[in-house]
Amino acid sequence: MQAKDIRVKIGRKDILHGVNFRAEPGKVTAIIGPNGSGKSTLLKAMTGEHDYTGQITLNGQDVRALKPWQLAPLRAVLPQAATVAFPYTVTEIVRMGQMGGLSGEDPTLPARALARVDLAGFGPRFYSDLSGGEQQRVQLARVLAQVWEPADDGQPRWLFLDEPVASLDIAHQFTVLDVARDFALAGGGVVVVMHDLNLTAMFADKVTVMHKGRIAASGSPVDTITRGLLEDVYGCSIDVSRAPGKGVPFLLPQMRETGVT
Repeated sequence: MQAKDIRVKIGRKDILHGVNFRAEPGKVTAIIGPNGSGKSTLLKAMTGEHDYTGQITLNGQDVRALKPWQLAPLRAVLPQAATVAFPYTVTEIVRMGQMGGLSGEDPTLPARALARVDLAGFGPRFYSDLSGGEQQRVQLARVLAQVWEPADDGQPRWLFLDEPVASLDIAHQFTVLDVARDFALAGGGVVVVMHDLNLTAMFADKVTVMHKGRIAASGSPVDTITRGLLEDVYGCSIDVSRAPGKGVPFLLPQMRETGVT
């Protein structure tokens, strides 16, 4: 997945200013940055939801040259929020994703996808009766069903996830990010917009930091989640420590410097 010189304008406002971005199969690539930095706009450009100038390729193919039905088996997109106006069951929601992929004939797939996101047995329930967090996991099951096999004939498939853990309790945050990591480990590619920097450091292989519509840094969590960079981008002075063993960076908000004595 590669984006070159991506520029996006919404109305009269320039949102992205010549962004270059790369994600590789087999890795979880996280996009972080403060509110309004362009994270979701970049993701939406890459998935065709925003007009852009520049070039975006997926598995070496220019996405502008691909029809929606050609893209559907290659990549699935989880938006920040999804509105469902009709009284669909949970299984029906998941099958919407399944029918866009290459496993549309497998009657067992919806149940397996739901079990993967800790919603086993939820299939007959009405989607509208679920909590917000449960609905979010149903939507993840839907996109998983669309690209159930992370790779096909040596060609990776892709998950694009926009803030997938924002409405979830901590246990299900781990569930969702375990799904993303397992998808990458099996040969797929994952691009995920995140706000939680501690979870980003735990699960991402590569982190792209955005600031004011540009890329401020890109690299491993150790290289990007640093005190100096976070202070520059977020305007917030906070210590970054290293976990024992692997040295994964983590933040303690309680140690934020406020300047108050």
